[in-house]
Amino acid sequence: MTAIKAKASLTEGPIFSKMLLYALPIMLTGILQLLYNIADNVIVGQFSGNPLALAAVGSTSSLGNLIINLLMGIAGGAGVLIAQSFGARQLEKMSRAVHTAVIFSLIGGIFFSVIGFWLTRPALELMSTKSEIMEWACLYLHIICIGIPASAVYNFGAAILRSVGDSKTPLFVLSSSGIINVILNIFFVLVCDMSVDGVAVATVIAQYISAAAVIVILFKRKDAPYALSLSKMSVDFSLLKRILRLGLPAGIQASLFSISNIILTSGVNTLPTTDISAKTIAINIEGIVYSAMNSYLHTSMTFTGQNYGAKNPERIKKSILYSLFQVTVIGIAGGMIILSFARELAGMYVAADDPNKATVINATVELMTFMLSTYFLCGIMDSLSGSLRGLGYSLAPMLMSIGCICVLRSLWVLFIFPLPQFNSLVGIYTIYPISWLSASILMAITLVFAMKKIKRQFESEQSESVSK
Repeated sequence: MTAIKAKASLTEGPIFSKMLLYALPIMLTGILQLLYNIADNVIVGQFSGNPLALAAVGSTSSLGNLIINLLMGIAGGAGVLIAQSFGARQLEKMSRAVHTAVIFSLIGGIFFSVIGFWLTRPALELMSTKSEIMEWACLYLHIICIGIPASAVYNFGAAILRSVGDSKTPLFVLSSSGIINVILNIFFVLVCDMSVDGVAVATVIAQYISAAAVIVILFKRKDAPYALSLSKMSVDFSLLKRILRLGLPAGIQASLFSISNIILTSGVNTLPTTDISAKTIAINIEGIVYSAMNSYLHTSMTFTGQNYGAKNPERIKKSILYSLFQVTVIGIAGGMIILSFARELAGMYVAADDPNKATVINATVELMTFMLSTYFLCGIMDSLSGSLRGLGYSLAPMLMSIGCICVLRSLWVLFIFPLPQFNSLVGIYTIYPISWLSASILMAITLVFAMKKIKRQFESEQSESVSK
């Protein structure tokens, strides 16, 4: 009972400080993951001996994230159900949800691995990937698809741990496997003289280490209500249905971001190769700020989810407001810090003897300056989305993402980007802050109405309980 009480503390005590302490490990997890990805790109760009390698990896990033984002969204649905059950102290239900989620993660991961492998080349052709980098891009993605089952298992396991208030263990697991990833990158690229294939193999090995570690941890926590047990390994289809109802819209929402990024990448791929490399570098570096802000999607989802289960509307309201405040400060401050070192950071990616080094760095800095000055809007959108999902509203953020993210960005690429004044890197990415702001406004309005409905629901349940 002591362990349960400690983890359930998101439903009691000071919210602001607890939120910071909870978000920090998730933030560090995301930043570490990105730093390892940056290491991948720096190593392949500087030492592979293949001037097209960086562009090949960059041209696949949106496509590679498509399936992972779908599975992560469904994992978030499992996390919401587990957090709500935990807050309501429905521990038997929570245990069944945990086992159902883990089994689904493995089966779903294998299924999407096969689909991804099969669709790689047609998807890259659809994205207008340049012929000189096509084979390298296909090779990289084919290897990455082998790691999808491991990535699914890790993300579901991490969602389970975070839903009960443990955001530190996923950080420990990822930091350990990430160090192994970097070491393997250096070994495969520098020692074995491999290129994008070496980086991909290193990533897949690290993913399987992460998956194995999180499963072992869940098995070893025998006294915890969320512990895994072989005797309990079964699928509760009623809970699976609810996980999918909560998580599938979130997964589709995340995938829509990837689809819109794929559409934008198809536009970027029509620009010179130096611009493709600049986009790869800029998105990589900006991801540090994004990872910090994105932690508040998970944070707001867990805080609102547990307090929804505990039927505490005041704590839900404070959780939403504190999350918005913290993510805005982090987005603005983080953007300013990164911009202070933009040119030096960009220079790390390009080999010293590359004749196009100055062109790539200048294009990178220009894009980063534009994006980071408005990036806090993305954090606000993620925080609002997480709050809605924590309260069980997964469909609304998905529909808003279809309109504000996918449709708006697609129309921009089709009709605005071809215009001479917008036919550039900054021109194509101008739609980003517009889409973030549009989605944020709609989500904020929805959240206001959702809170009013939830408050009435809690008051009604309380009056019924008293009358009995």
